[in-house]
Amino acid sequence: MARRKQIDLMRPLRRKETRRVARILQRLDEVQIAAQLDNAPPEDQDRVLQMLSVERRAAVFAELREETAAEIVRRLAPEEVAILLDDLDSDDVADILGRVEESLLRQILTRLDPEDADEVEQLLGYDENSAGGIMSLDFIRVYDSATVAEATRVVQEVEDPPDQAFYVYVIDEDDRLVGVVSLRKLLTGRRDDSIREVMEPELVYVDRESDQEDVADVAMRYDLVAVPVVDEQRRLVGVVTIDDIVDVIREEATEDILKMAGAGEELFETRSFWSSFRARMPWLLAAAIGGVLVAVALSGFESALEAVPVLALFMPVVAGMGGNVGTQSSTIVVRGLAVGYVESGALGRLVFREMGLGLTLGALYGLLIALAAPFVGTSVADPVALGIVLMAGMMGSMTIAATVGTSIPLLMNRLKIDPAVSTGPFVTTAVDILGLMFYFWLATVLLDVPM
Repeated sequence: MARRKQIDLMRPLRRKETRRVARILQRLDEVQIAAQLDNAPPEDQDRVLQMLSVERRAAVFAELREETAAEIVRRLAPEEVAILLDDLDSDDVADILGRVEESLLRQILTRLDPEDADEVEQLLGYDENSAGGIMSLDFIRVYDSATVAEATRVVQEVEDPPDQAFYVYVIDEDDRLVGVVSLRKLLTGRRDDSIREVMEPELVYVDRESDQEDVADVAMRYDLVAVPVVDEQRRLVGVVTIDDIVDVIREEATEDILKMAGAGEELFETRSFWSSFRARMPWLLAAAIGGVLVAVALSGFESALEAVPVLALFMPVVAGMGGNVGTQSSTIVVRGLAVGYVESGALGRLVFREMGLGLTLGALYGLLIALAAPFVGTSVADPVALGIVLMAGMMGSMTIAATVGTSIPLLMNRLKIDPAVSTGPFVTTAVDILGLMFYFWLATVLLDVPM
């Protein structure tokens, strides 16, 4: 389907052109309206929602980001919230209400349909990042004693079928999951065959306490559009569907990127000045402390700098190139660990490969910088020795950076700490200290200057 040209809703809204806004709302679908409201100021969000009919307002609300929807919920009366949430799936309602205060949550739950409220409370009982926290309670199941015709009739007679119905799950008399059959296979099977003859008995499922990242990994590895969730007795309790799987993949990738940059864990945190300040301050504090440690480590080389001031000119290049290689190596390892490309049995090979890359790249760029040094206005008694220092210093710095950038995430992963947090100040500080110390030590040896 061709992507529609986006019509700007916010500009006429800011100009208070009410009639034009109303005409634009008629032309936009619910997804397009929600996409613009996600980044709009609260007062504009409220104005647009009030201009929509009750049915369309609920449809737009269903397409908003969970964080935006939760903010709107806090501004509305519990009765209005209950109307907006009435047509949403229980797992989507739980995702939204899980972000509001307990007192408000209770007020809203008492105004929902009792059955829906029970489902929402059940889902809120799980960790939000677990399979139970993201699963849907809407799925189709049949008993293993049924025929294909009987199973087909069960599907046809479901009063409110799930929006994401891809499979029919087969259970035994104890409600244990014993098989799964796709709707296509069910509809093309012979009517008199037992459901056991057409189902897939080789089951792929997750426990309700499994981490959401593991759920997404299972779906990707087995090419599934829905993953069944079971309890300790393998009884079917829910299904994680493709829309939630895509959300998990996006959330986990975003979280890793933000952690590596030291900017928090969620993009929503960056929308507020103070939340962004709180998220970034610890990481920048660690970076500042790291910078002080670098200064302390290099204070022992003051004499070398006084004797050969030109060494200071190339400090930014040595530190910068080392920092870049360290970031590249750590990023590769962090994402490799996240998506399963880094196997535990190949860690040694990975470290040596990165060390080799650092050494080779260091030799290449060290040679280029050494050749360029005479043309940047440097003056030294032994230019050849300076060139060797620059080349060897670059090789050492980049080799150290690759080793540190690879090893720290692997070590943190072994210690059960999220390796994404290691790519910020930890890797940068370690690379700066070790790389520059090696550079100056080499200068004192090859240029015969005092420390």
